Amino acid sequence: MSSHGTSAHHTRTAASRRAVLGGAGAAAAAAGLSACSGFSTGSKDSGSGSGAGAGDDQLTMLTWAGDAEAKAFKALADGFAAQGGPTVKIQVVPYSEILTAVDTGLRTDSPPDLFRVSYTDVGAYRTQKVLADLPDAATLEPSFLPAFWSAVSDDAGTYGIPHHTDTSMVLVNTAAVASAGLGTLPTTLEDAWTWEQFADAVGRVKPSRADTYALAVNWQKAGAYRWLNFVDQAGGRLLSQDLKSAATDDAGALKALTYTRDFFRKGLVPQASSTRGQPASDFFTNQTVAMCFAGDFLLEEIEGAGFEYTATFLPRDVNASADLGGNALVAVDSSPRKEQALKFLTYCAQAQQMGEFCSTATVLPTRKDVDPASLTYAVRPDLMPLYVQQATTIREQLVDQVVVPTFSAVNAQLRDRLDEVFLGTTDDAAALKQVTDAVQSVLTR
Repeated sequence: MSSHGTSAHHTRTAASRRAVLGGAGAAAAAAGLSACSGFSTGSKDSGSGSGAGAGDDQLTMLTWAGDAEAKAFKALADGFAAQGGPTVKIQVVPYSEILTAVDTGLRTDSPPDLFRVSYTDVGAYRTQKVLADLPDAATLEPSFLPAFWSAVSDDAGTYGIPHHTDTSMVLVNTAAVASAGLGTLPTTLEDAWTWEQFADAVGRVKPSRADTYALAVNWQKAGAYRWLNFVDQAGGRLLSQDLKSAATDDAGALKALTYTRDFFRKGLVPQASSTRGQPASDFFTNQTVAMCFAGDFLLEEIEGAGFEYTATFLPRDVNASADLGGNALVAVDSSPRKEQALKFLTYCAQAQQMGEFCSTATVLPTRKDVDPASLTYAVRPDLMPLYVQQATTIREQLVDQVVVPTFSAVNAQLRDRLDEVFLGTTDDAAALKQVTDAVQSVLTR
């Protein structure tokens, strides 16, 4: 899951969200969470037909996508057309440009009919009254995991479908593990490394070249919110219990800041892997790092790197905790093809279509009735059951914090302030205050 520069808004109160998410803990065992998002104009097309503003019988959907995801989206478009629906043109833009592309289309009255958006960004468009309300929401809702349904809903309606999810684990270069003598990696959540054990393991990985490092964490740019995994693992909070202000002098947050800053202070991670740096997975695929935090949706890309690797669970402290993520599909309310676009969303939300998409794209379903264990994953089917296990550690109190009304802006502050902190020399308590003061400035706007 990722978020980008627009401010998110959500009208649901903390109490009502907790009610919705109350049943998500057990249900999340069947699904994983975490991130991809991003939004300028297109680069690559799949499907056929013309773009937004074309004939009334043609739809355009804007998305980012790797090769496998593009294939999966085209299959959805083809299946919809085969059932008598209109042609859907899948327009693929770079991950980092899609929000800009959507916003530009909205400003110029030429938006796509549909687009893909991360859960943390849905609120911004919902509040701006950009998104069409799903007419068959009451029929669909019982089939979905509550945590994801709440990400596209508020008290006024439901503004898209929670299409899929993903989560992070630790990928490990097999040769690096052998040379470090780490032994068998944890294969169950109960055996997951503690923070102390993880720090010891990372410290034992000895780079073979001057330009190599032990680790990279996937908190770059829109993924800055993943730093909150460490905060939650330490029993801390970024936001107050009522979600209206930044938590101040939080002992867990301070512990997490010290722990993660030590990755930089001890030279275990590249300086360029800070929150404004290069993607952690890039360092892993070019073997600049031996270990990398990465989402399951990246496995297809990493498979092409040409070396053996495996996966183990995120480290744990007071809690085991993983990041909320994934993406929704939404329809634009002002589209002259809104009714047809909403029918396409309903088609994409069905169990068979979701299962086929997840299998092809190496992601996890958000429907209760699509069991990840039953899916035939095209990429690393041996690792996907581990990702499913990891997904059971997504905690309600962390979910509440990352879907607050202004979370996109909060995330941008995390990106900028954590970059300063990780690469700076301010003492840890003062550094945490830099972060919380910046978050507070967003919450009080």
